Amino acid sequence: MAVAQRLLLLKNHHIFWLTLGLFALVVINNVLNLFQASNAYFYQKLASFGETQHTNIVLITSKNLAKNHSELIEKITEYNPKAVIVLSNQNITPSITNRVYYPITQSEYCVPRVEMWSSYHMRIPANDKESLCNSIWQTVFGYEGQQPRLIDFKLAVSALPKFSAERVLSSDVMSEQLKNKVIIVGQTSSAFNVNIHAPKLTGLNDPLLLMAYAADSIEKTTSVIELKPSYSALIELALVISLLFSFQKLAVIYSFVIALASCLFWVVVSYLGIVFTAVYIPVGQYIIVIFSTLFSALIVRKLSEDKALTGVVNNIQQKMMGRFFPQTFIEQASPWDPIIQLISQQLDLEKSIFLARKEDDHRIVEIRAINCELDNIQEMRRDYKRSPYSDALKALGIVKISRPFFKNVLNTEIEFMVPLVYAGDVRGFWALSVIPNETFDRHAFEKNVNKFAAQVAELLFHYHIYKTTQAKNQNLLNRLVSFRLHEPIDQQVKRSLNDMEQKLTTLELVFNHTRCATVLFNLFGQVVQTNAALEHFAKQHQLTIFEMTALDLLCHSCALDSEVAKGKLRYVTLNKADIHLPAVLNNQHYVLNIKAIHTDGSQTASGEPFQVSGILFEFLDTFENEPQLDDGFDETLSEQ
Repeated sequence: MAVAQRLLLLKNHHIFWLTLGLFALVVINNVLNLFQASNAYFYQKLASFGETQHTNIVLITSKNLAKNHSELIEKITEYNPKAVIVLSNQNITPSITNRVYYPITQSEYCVPRVEMWSSYHMRIPANDKESLCNSIWQTVFGYEGQQPRLIDFKLAVSALPKFSAERVLSSDVMSEQLKNKVIIVGQTSSAFNVNIHAPKLTGLNDPLLLMAYAADSIEKTTSVIELKPSYSALIELALVISLLFSFQKLAVIYSFVIALASCLFWVVVSYLGIVFTAVYIPVGQYIIVIFSTLFSALIVRKLSEDKALTGVVNNIQQKMMGRFFPQTFIEQASPWDPIIQLISQQLDLEKSIFLARKEDDHRIVEIRAINCELDNIQEMRRDYKRSPYSDALKALGIVKISRPFFKNVLNTEIEFMVPLVYAGDVRGFWALSVIPNETFDRHAFEKNVNKFAAQVAELLFHYHIYKTTQAKNQNLLNRLVSFRLHEPIDQQVKRSLNDMEQKLTTLELVFNHTRCATVLFNLFGQVVQTNAALEHFAKQHQLTIFEMTALDLLCHSCALDSEVAKGKLRYVTLNKADIHLPAVLNNQHYVLNIKAIHTDGSQTASGEPFQVSGILFEFLDTFENEPQLDDGFDETLSEQ
């Protein structure tokens, strides 16, 4: 049991775990280089910007290096180069000069191959201390190479001097082009060589170009080092904390703007770091961390909002339980049952049958009957384009039927037909009959029936629209593409608020229709709510009720001293009591009933400092005539 409670407690702390997971992602990423591919991608894009035209590296290629090797090297050394690096796997006799190196055939030297950095040819490996040969870069340039470095690709491809062996042998080269230069000599590349995947060299298949760029970066000491993982982790953690703070403060759209601005900022900083400090800030993983933080913040915000909204919905449902039944007309299984109940208790009809129109058709079908059966219809037609239905549509109201519609009709019984039309949409028809008495007023009767028919038609129209929309929304495909397989929490909140609004409207209508003039003040004496009788009362006695406090109204209406009035209000508030005081306004006498509106023991504490939440003033007219008792029926309807 204790373990289950601890698991539930951990489950409720999902925000903490998401944030902790974000921090763990930063640390693990820097330890395992999870986002190395993104770093390499952004480096090869940034390395393509900017170009330099000067270099001390010269590339000489020969179509048959094994054949003209000796003559070519002797010719090159005449120009006094700084060093000559011969890249050939032929068994060539080494030259006697110490400025010519054969790193492939001589065991004393070796050429470090350019490493792949996540599918890109751009990394110079660190010198292997356990290697039996010396790195050619260390021998020629004194390059220590204690850590891997990235090649600097700012040199334009066209700026790299490239000569053929035939041109050198024919002395078609100026001495300044080779003097004190580092010359790389190699075999002319074949067309079927593997393509190089590197900035500015993509599409070219000459590995000597990549070797020349590596030599140029080392010779200029412009090779780029990567930011240490420990520094990168600290920067990312600080970035995550600052972004989490910003995303919680800002709206979603502004959070996206901040995320995009942060990405642009780090791209610029990374480029400036390459240019001015030869340090590459891993902008790729920074961008991933930024958007991971953004999405984590959005998820956390969504979870928090859902949790809060779910609590609101539950609280509303608990408070409304037993006080309000939130079933409305359009949510019922059939609209006809409440309509039949309405007609039965409002009108005294002999016979009554409702007929509904079939959708997308001019046929109609009988639905419900009152005081008769559905098979009591004598009329065989079910087409509203035919009489008597068409006659009712032309009249847009009730019409008397000359041809018998019902079976077993009495001689004194009159039959009528009413169309149920709203907004030009024919929802059905209402056939009815009545036996008039001596006081029957046909004009008043038809007027009342037309009003009821209009109300029924409007109800049926809205019910049809609601059911059509609901059926469309419940379609599995529609719900799938609109992400509504599960009812969103906002819809639950909206429905709960609609229930509360309907309850509040009902209470306001009840309060507004009370006979006595009533005004509700809060504990500070300010007007909270008035009814229609109070507004008429204030207008009659010229009271600026919204500018008066409870103390002002009490003193004015009851002619009390301010201290006495304060004592009575204090008594009502502290004792939750009711008092009755005589009031005189414009020589009219009233009884002022003052009562405290307080919470009962069944309600939960709301955090308010007082249990009394308001003071109610009721003005009762002592000379008002008592209302006459209702005789049980409406005069207008009794005229039937």
